[in-house]
Amino acid sequence: MTLRVNATHARAERGLDPYWTPPEATRALLQIERLPQNNWEPACGNGAIAKVLRSAGRAVLSSDIARYDGFEPDFVADYLTAPVPHGVQAVVTNPPFKLAIEFVAKAIIDAPYVALLLRLNFLESVRRLPFFRKTPPARIWVSSRRLPMMQRLGWDGRQAPSNHCFAWFVWERGAAAAEIKWFDWGNSDDSNGPGDFE
Repeated sequence: MTLRVNATHARAERGLDPYWTPPEATRALLQIERLPQNNWEPACGNGAIAKVLRSAGRAVLSSDIARYDGFEPDFVADYLTAPVPHGVQAVVTNPPFKLAIEFVAKAIIDAPYVALLLRLNFLESVRRLPFFRKTPPARIWVSSRRLPMMQRLGWDGRQAPSNHCFAWFVWERGAAAAEIKWFDWGNSDDSNGPGDFE
């Protein structure tokens, strides 16, 4: 008997693995963190994160390995080999999960502040354990409510709610390690903006 918990797709089928970030995730990040002014979004895709940050008054340099309809990046480059642009204070992105550890390892060198939207199971893996022991995140903000579904670009199958829990993983030079907090992007009221944050 075979038990299939999550749908999987071959890497060849996924290609560059683009999943567009729901705006709720970035709006929540702006409420729970004090983002620097000058940000680099190196996996910008259709501009989902960059647009929200810019509308909040942040400067955002956007790039990606490819161009996608609906958004023109500032430049096209593979983040893993791209030099860091002058003046970048933060890297904020939703990287392809298959390259997440490579993105983190480069980002914490490129900028003093890093915020990556990742599935919570990024905390797992024997392969990532040495990295976490050496360079743990300063804060992990767990979304207590599942984010709206991030459909892979070109997916034309059944549209379903997300079955993954996501979190903002934040590295900040000089900060104490591994504080875990929670946010609820969907429980809004007048005093807390887009949700409740602890």
